[in-house]
Amino acid sequence: MIQRRSVLRLPLAAIAAGGVSAAQAQSFPSQPVHIVVPFPPGGGTDSLARGIQEPLQKALGGTVIVDNKGGGGGSIAHEFVAKQPADGHWLVVGANNLPLYPHIVAKLGFDAKTAFVPIGFIAKQESVLVGSLDAPWPDLKAIIAAAKASPGSVQYGTAGLTTPMHLSTEQFAMLNGIKLTHVPFRGTGPLVTDLLGGHIKLGMSSITSVAQQIAAGKLKPYAMASLERSSVAPTIPTFKELGAGDVDGTIVYTLLAPAGTPPSVVAKLNEALNAAVATPEQKQDLSKRGFVAMGGTPQQLGDWLKVQEAIWVPVLRAAGIKPE
Repeated sequence: MIQRRSVLRLPLAAIAAGGVSAAQAQSFPSQPVHIVVPFPPGGGTDSLARGIQEPLQKALGGTVIVDNKGGGGGSIAHEFVAKQPADGHWLVVGANNLPLYPHIVAKLGFDAKTAFVPIGFIAKQESVLVGSLDAPWPDLKAIIAAAKASPGSVQYGTAGLTTPMHLSTEQFAMLNGIKLTHVPFRGTGPLVTDLLGGHIKLGMSSITSVAQQIAAGKLKPYAMASLERSSVAPTIPTFKELGAGDVDGTIVYTLLAPAGTPPSVVAKLNEALNAAVATPEQKQDLSKRGFVAMGGTPQQLGDWLKVQEAIWVPVLRAAGIKPE
């Protein structure tokens, strides 16, 4: 009798758990949903989050708030969200660099492999190497020549450590046998400000954050860090076209929730995210901001995250980047 009762209780428990999960999904969201952006206002990631804010609110039927929490190349925001309640009300905008935090941050306050559950892909965009108007290099060949003549003398800025912009510039250096000096900023916004002011002469930025300045002649473009020319700036050649190799700084933006978030809530968030980027109007709006809408399943995002480490750790090693 004891064994029989145990067997009978298992499916009842599973049914009960399923009922709780379904109830959680039905009552979600019960409070504002916070999307934490790992960089200050004014950059590409911030523009993307605010671009999906309203359609995500509509899809979820609740309030969505965008919070900015910069620093640590994005790791500070990730650690903050990882420690929030796993109920779907706290999300973080991730990118290619999440699996690399253990290789760059010595005292990481979360496990990059287990701290989050994937919600889905938001969008992607290309990176571009740009210079201030008083930058001393007329073209990409001149940058390579200067770096070869005096290793480490050419400085470049990015939105932060292990961002796709940082990694792709180091990939460029590795492929061309040169040594560059990285100057990390607390987001793309501060980087662009210093480029415009001539305080730093070279930077790798998301195309979104500098397209207007390039068009206005306030920054000079050197090369697109993408495998094909960008639809946002089709006149700018790629690194490959200029003979500098397959440099790919395509930034893939993702949405993540703390580990332990109920599967039913994850499913609801994924459905809402896909709805928020799928309409022709939303695709057009994101395109104007410099993004290509994506979407997809949590499983697809999880699989993609698993391969990023193998792709980029060799670049970190070649650049001599170690946890700090």
